[in-house]
Amino acid sequence: MSFGSWVSIADPLCVELMARAGFDWLILDAQHGAINDGNLLGLLQAAELGGTPAYVRVKWNAPAEIMRALDLGAAGVIVPMVSNAEEAQRAARAIRYPPDGFRSYGPVRGHHRRAPQCFVTIETVEAMSNLDAIASTPGVDGLFVGPVDLAISMGFAPSYVLPNAVIEAIKDIVAAAQRHGIIAGAATLPDIAETMVNIGMRFLTLGADAGFIRRGAEAEVMRARSFKTRQASS
Repeated sequence: MSFGSWVSIADPLCVELMARAGFDWLILDAQHGAINDGNLLGLLQAAELGGTPAYVRVKWNAPAEIMRALDLGAAGVIVPMVSNAEEAQRAARAIRYPPDGFRSYGPVRGHHRRAPQCFVTIETVEAMSNLDAIASTPGVDGLFVGPVDLAISMGFAPSYVLPNAVIEAIKDIVAAAQRHGIIAGAATLPDIAETMVNIGMRFLTLGADAGFIRRGAEAEVMRARSFKTRQASS
C-alpha cells in the first residue's frame, strides 16, 4: 500500500517541498493543473531532488504526451478517460519499447531504475462495462479511479461526497484489478482514504498541494483570530 499527493502548482520549490513531506510518490497534474510541456522537466527534477518519484497525469491518451513525460524522467503515467480495451492498449503500448509497445528511444533523462508504470483511469460508465477487458490488457499496471468523474458519468452531480452507488462501482473496479493481478488506485481525500483502503485500494492520493497550503493557512488564520477574541474578552 502506498500514499501520494497531487501536485498542480507549477513551481519547483513547491514540488521539492511536497517531495520532502514523506509521500511515497507524487502525481504532477498536467491535465487540470498548471503543469505543461514548458515546465514539466524542472518539476520532475525538483521531485527527484526531494527524493520522491513523480508520475505525470497526461492531458489525454495521446502517445506523444506519454512518451514525452517518460523521456523527461516520470516514474510512470496516469492516463485519463480510458473506457475500453483499445484505449488501454494505446496507453500501455506507448509506455513500452518494442516488441511490447511502440515507444521510441530517446530519453532526455529518463533512465529508470525500474520500468515505468502505466495506470489507466476508470471514470466513465463505458469503462465500467469493460473492466475485465481493460484490466487484462498487457502492459497496464493499474486501474486508477477518478471518483468524481465516474459519479458524473453515472448521472450524479459533481461532489466529493460519493453516493453509495459510486462506492459499489469502485468495489467492482478493485475486484477487477485483483482478478488480473494489477494495482487498484484512486484519487481521494484524507477523510475518505480509510474507506478506500477498506475496500481494497492500494495506491491512494491524500489530497493536493493547493489544498494542503490552503488548509494550513486557514488553520493558522483561525488560530490567530482566536488570540484576538480572547484578548478582546479579557
